[in-house]
Amino acid sequence: MHSMIHGQPAFVEEAVRRVRSSEFFASLSRARHLVLTGCGTSYHAAQYGARILQAADERRVVQAIHAYDVAERSLPGTKATVVGVSHSGSTPTTNRALARAKEAGHRVAGICGLSGSKMEDLADDVLVIGSTHDRSWANTMSYTTQLASFAALAVQGRPEWTDVDRGISQMPRMLEKALNAEKGARVLSRRFARKDRITFLGSHWDEITALEAALKIRETCGVAASGYHPEQFLHGPFLSLERDEPVVFLRTRDDRARASVLFQALSKTGAAVTEIGERSSARIQLPAVHPFLRPIVTIVPLQFLAYYAALARRANPDIMRTDIPRLHAGVEALFH
Repeated sequence: MHSMIHGQPAFVEEAVRRVRSSEFFASLSRARHLVLTGCGTSYHAAQYGARILQAADERRVVQAIHAYDVAERSLPGTKATVVGVSHSGSTPTTNRALARAKEAGHRVAGICGLSGSKMEDLADDVLVIGSTHDRSWANTMSYTTQLASFAALAVQGRPEWTDVDRGISQMPRMLEKALNAEKGARVLSRRFARKDRITFLGSHWDEITALEAALKIRETCGVAASGYHPEQFLHGPFLSLERDEPVVFLRTRDDRARASVLFQALSKTGAAVTEIGERSSARIQLPAVHPFLRPIVTIVPLQFLAYYAALARRANPDIMRTDIPRLHAGVEALFH
């Protein structure tokens, strides 16, 4: 996991290069209705993809639906292109979703981190965005490469987004800067590893980051974690906060007054609230990037946080607690 986190600048650069040299966007651009689908980390990437592709073209409908729901329940009522998102291309539920969509007459495509997968047999068109397997089960580089790929695809539909396009080209350098957050995340992890639960808060684009961060903490070291929009969290869930309970609040340089009010409200509960982000007041400060691209950067210190919290709790983040027999049995059922 540590190696994969540090490799992200190069992996993202490769993914963007592959997108820019492909004809994949041309095949997507013909669809008036896009459904992006996946599981776990890839579903979070699909949610990001739906948001940025919708922003790039408001004339069509773009939505993210979990692969379980596509496979078992929800198929689009109108003709659509269903795009599966998977690092390995072998996620059973995602591939079942694509197969069902294809049987129903929808066009099927895929965004995959590796070539030669089952997804390529199912889909009409597959964009392969990488050549390296994410060696840890706690996927990190597979997530950021998927986000960067969706951003690069969106820009192809909006050539006037020159600032976004420039930001994508600069992303490897921004990720190198974000890797400097490792020391701060390691220090923070020592305190978090002793706690029973942790909450991540992020608004707008960072709401997806909060969800992904919670997933990473839970799967690597077993700390109960949740991700919320900060306003949503204050409408009830914050009443469960214990004194000194860790809360990570993702803050941006363009936060308005309401964000500071929310931060103060959280602090008054006695919770240990930590700011991470672009603001100068942040405990872990990150480089400022275009808002559309922020999730690619903000996840990095939280990946480190999950990694070091796992080590502090004597867990191996690369196998996601599958050395515990009762959990291993569940994983066996999940991937069959």
